[in-house]
Amino acid sequence: MMFLWPWALGLLLLVPLLIWLYGRSLRPPAESVVLHPDVAMLARASRRSSNWRQHLSAGLYLLALVVAVFALARPTLPVLQADPRAAVVLTVDISRSMQATDVQPNRFEAARAALRTFIRELPEGTRVALVTFSRDSQLVVPLTTDRGRLLEAVDFLDLNLGTAIGDAILESIAALPPLSERADAPDPKSLATIILLTDGRSLAGVDPVEAAYEAARLQIRVHAIGIGRTTEGPVPGLPEQYALAAQFDEETLKEIARVGDGQYYFVDSAAKLKDAYRNLTRQMMWRIRQDEASAVASLLAGVLLMLSLGLAQFRRRVV
Repeated sequence: MMFLWPWALGLLLLVPLLIWLYGRSLRPPAESVVLHPDVAMLARASRRSSNWRQHLSAGLYLLALVVAVFALARPTLPVLQADPRAAVVLTVDISRSMQATDVQPNRFEAARAALRTFIRELPEGTRVALVTFSRDSQLVVPLTTDRGRLLEAVDFLDLNLGTAIGDAILESIAALPPLSERADAPDPKSLATIILLTDGRSLAGVDPVEAAYEAARLQIRVHAIGIGRTTEGPVPGLPEQYALAAQFDEETLKEIARVGDGQYYFVDSAAKLKDAYRNLTRQMMWRIRQDEASAVASLLAGVLLMLSLGLAQFRRRVV
């Protein structure tokens, strides 16, 4: 914890004085002594009544004053946030094979649900873009911090024919800030990330691995997520002519992640897909920001003061 006005903490030097004055007030002056027929019994009764409960109200009052001094000193607390220069492109396969039902309810709906979770759980201030691809690639949402806009775009995604993974990576590269804006960072790759999700193999366009090399040259990290299956045979929910397109090329995706200094994930369920995106969220580029917490300290001091006064009123005995 740090303080913007540390000199205000000097007021804490008054705390020992207040404690001494309180203790002094508990000792009656000599002239208040009166005669009593059984002094021993009176002393025993006095010892029984002298316990910590009778000092609780005063203790809470003193604690409220201490917390108020901390509030006056304007404390700050460290808060983690994403580096404002960090940018992420969500690159999503919208080919017809995403209708397959081997991932419930189907690959496409599972992907949309995972994207929504990822967007909602992003660190504050993270810039995100959305790129979709089938036989063509398209920048649907340029870099933005507007989560509502991203969520709306995810809701309106629709499927099309074809799979051009290499073109999608190049489109994603173009959506990210140039290397010149990240060159002074200790790790420029940490400020530019592509998260590729596909359920098929590239059937058109630029070679995906060559596109990954271009990303590596520009210091861009590429993660790859393969959803569905790698094995041959009928695919639930799809016509037979889509069987080949619905089996992604795992070796190519692993190579994309290796070249792009990223991670590869194989997911065959909606739960695993959400876990993959959550894991990637934790790898965002963080920085520490100091936020002032004076309001919180003031509120706590007020609560303690009210408790002190309330307890004192409750224990008060009027004859």
